Amino acid sequence: MTGLKKIFNYNKWQIAFIAVFTLTNSIALKPINAAPAKHVMAITAEIPLKAFEGIYQQKENEFRVYKVVTDGDKLVAQQLGGDQKLTLTRKSDLEFEFLDDDGDEKIPVVFSKNEAGEIAQITLGGRQIWTKIKSYTPPKEIQLQPEQIKVLAGKYQSDERADLFLTITAIPDGLTLKQSWDGKEINFKPLSDVLFLNQAFGFPLKFTKDASGNPVKVLAFNRDTWNKVKE
Repeated sequence: MTGLKKIFNYNKWQIAFIAVFTLTNSIALKPINAAPAKHVMAITAEIPLKAFEGIYQQKENEFRVYKVVTDGDKLVAQQLGGDQKLTLTRKSDLEFEFLDDDGDEKIPVVFSKNEAGEIAQITLGGRQIWTKIKSYTPPKEIQLQPEQIKVLAGKYQSDERADLFLTITAIPDGLTLKQSWDGKEINFKPLSDVLFLNQAFGFPLKFTKDASGNPVKVLAFNRDTWNKVKE
């Protein structure tokens, strides 16, 4: 299982993810420092836990999906397509939280209703939006010809930081990405000739080609652009 604090981190600038459920918008979620309570108060909740059950998909990344179910007096969020499982503890009628892998940070999870009064959305860490969907069909991997994969290989430079690079190499069934700043490697399987996915992380790579069919850039996590280095 990938830890909640494993991120693409280079110096003070962060780009990609707090795997697997807590993807941030370029900064890590901060811990909630609540003052110790003098009295333990029971949580008064009008909404039954069953109302929160369902499948939730991240608004900015359709490949990050969790199924939420009840487990006693808590909710459990199970990643679809991966191994991540999170236990959500109730704090109020619509507010929950879970601990990161180290147990020293509490990540807030706030549910909200639609106009019909039904639970329809999650706001994670005050930033990410996850929408409740009726059903989910896992992405299907395809097989590509070796030359379709090899053409994507090469060195890609960050659009934000000129000193940061991704090295992408072809493997028999997909691609391997290597980060210049820490040497970490991640494998991807093809969903099309320009779209690749690491399903465990819900991490897509989307390539853009020129008129000749050569890659010119790749979009990581639907957000971060890396430009192909001419060699």
